[in-house]
Amino acid sequence: MALTDSAVIIPGTGFMYLAPAETVQPASLTAPAAPWVNLGHPSREDGLTITRDGGDSETLGTWQNSALRERRDPTTFAITAFLHQVDNTVLELYFGPGDIATAGEFGVQDASATTERALFVRIVDGANQVALYVPRVSIGADDDVEVDVENFLAFPVRATVLQVTGSNLMTFFAAGLGTP
Repeated sequence: MALTDSAVIIPGTGFMYLAPAETVQPASLTAPAAPWVNLGHPSREDGLTITRDGGDSETLGTWQNSALRERRDPTTFAITAFLHQVDNTVLELYFGPGDIATAGEFGVQDASATTERALFVRIVDGANQVALYVPRVSIGADDDVEVDVENFLAFPVRATVLQVTGSNLMTFFAAGLGTP
């Protein structure tokens, strides 16, 4: 493997976009158009976290070969972000679909509900960038909302990556990826 300086990214700026579940990745990776909608202001301090759960391995053997096979549990990925905007979209992602029939109000109806969407994340480091496309995620509250007078109000949400039959679980886009 060659050393490629442009493949090292400092995530200085980032953008998160949502679209209906199973929407194909944006035609323009730098300026996603409708139906992709910018999610607004995610936290700079807390960043974005991609977590991996499961995937534990177990070695199975026989009397003749103590390490004959390896078996792995299924792996689940999730993307966590802290969202700062107080709007219908962010409140829906945190609380589930709400009552928005009255101007100036968001009525929480079922705090256990999740919302399914497609997710696109663009991470920019000057001229270098990397993008992540996930065709289907289930988004809901991840932790408590803390009100801190010295920081922005933030709604922590977790987007659990769901499989779409016949497609990649996630796709990363950047110069130098894939077959040259």
